[in-house]
Amino acid sequence: MMKHLHILFEHSGDQLPHGCSMVRLLRPLTYPGLSTPWRVTQGTALPEDATPDIVVVERLWKPETDVRSALDLIHTLRRAGSRIIYTLDDDLLGLNLPPARANAVRMFARFADGVIVSTEPLAGRMRGLNPNVQVVPNQIDDTLFGPPREPRDAGEVVTMGYMGTLTHLNDLLSILEPLRRALHEQKGKLRLELVGVSENPHVLELFNGLPVELKKADGHVAYDRFVPWVKQNLQWDFALAPLAPSAVNECKSDLKFLDYGALSIPGVFSASTTYSDTVRHNENGLLAANADEWCSNIKLMAQDADMRRRLALAARDEVYSQRCLKHRAQDWVAAIERCIEK
Repeated sequence: MMKHLHILFEHSGDQLPHGCSMVRLLRPLTYPGLSTPWRVTQGTALPEDATPDIVVVERLWKPETDVRSALDLIHTLRRAGSRIIYTLDDDLLGLNLPPARANAVRMFARFADGVIVSTEPLAGRMRGLNPNVQVVPNQIDDTLFGPPREPRDAGEVVTMGYMGTLTHLNDLLSILEPLRRALHEQKGKLRLELVGVSENPHVLELFNGLPVELKKADGHVAYDRFVPWVKQNLQWDFALAPLAPSAVNECKSDLKFLDYGALSIPGVFSASTTYSDTVRHNENGLLAANADEWCSNIKLMAQDADMRRRLALAARDEVYSQRCLKHRAQDWVAAIERCIEK
C-alpha cells in the first residue's frame, strides 16, 4: 500500500494556507505529473481516520501553537510511528516571538527527523537544533504564472513597483531617501506603485506629494488568486527588492527575483547575501549596495528602455528554464526522502 504524507500547513484563524505555504509546500507537492512515492494530503489538523506515515509541519502551524501543543503533536506522531519533517523559510528564532512560540519552533526542529529550509544561511542557523537539514530553494509555479510573456513596452511615464507583505515596510523605508531623490529628479517621467506593503494611507505622506500610489488587491490576497491579479493589474516597467540589513534578512530567499522574472519585470535588488548569488549585475538585474547606488540604478532603469528589456528577458528566461516547478518540483520529494533516510 502507498504510504501517506500529510502536510500541516501554517494558517491563521481563517484556516486558509499562508502564501508561503502555497509557494513552499502545497503547490510543489501537488504539481501536475509529479511522481511521488506517497499519497499526499493537506490540512490544518491530522486526518481523523489514520495517522499518516509522514507528517510535514510548517513553521508555527496554527495561531495558538505553543510548547505544549507542539509537544502534544510530536508525542502523538511518535507513538504512531510517524516520521516528522519540519519546514520553514524564515529565521523565526531571529524574530521577537513570544517565548512559548519561539520554544515551539525549537521543539519542532529538535524532534523532527529532518528539517527543510529555503536558504543556506537559514540552514546554518537550524543545524544548531538538528543536524539533518536539507535546503530546497524557492521556485515559482509555472502552471500558475502561465507561459512566459513579453516585457512591457516603454511609455512616456515609467512605472516602478514594489510588492510585499506588511512585514516588509521597513525594507521599503530603508531606501526611502534614494527613492524620494530619484522620483524628484525624474519628476513627470517616473512614478511608484506599492502593493501590500502598507494598509496605512499615511505612508504616502513620507513621499511629500511625489507620484506614489497604493494599489490594493482586495479579495485577491490568497496566493492562487493574487498571482492572476498581479498579472492583470500590474503594469510595471521595473520593480524594487530592497532588504534592510539584519540577521533575519540574511536568511531570506530570492523569491522577489523569481516573482519579478516570471512577470518579465526587471528589478533593482539589494546587494545582500539574499540576491548576490542570483542576480548578476547588469546581466539579469541591477544590484545596489547603498543609497547612492539605489538612486543611480533607479534613474538608470527609468531612462534606459533597452536595458530594461534586456534585463527582463534574461531574468524571465532564467526563471522559466531553471527556477520553476516544471524542472524542480522533484527536489521536494528528494529532500523528504533524504530526511527520512538519515
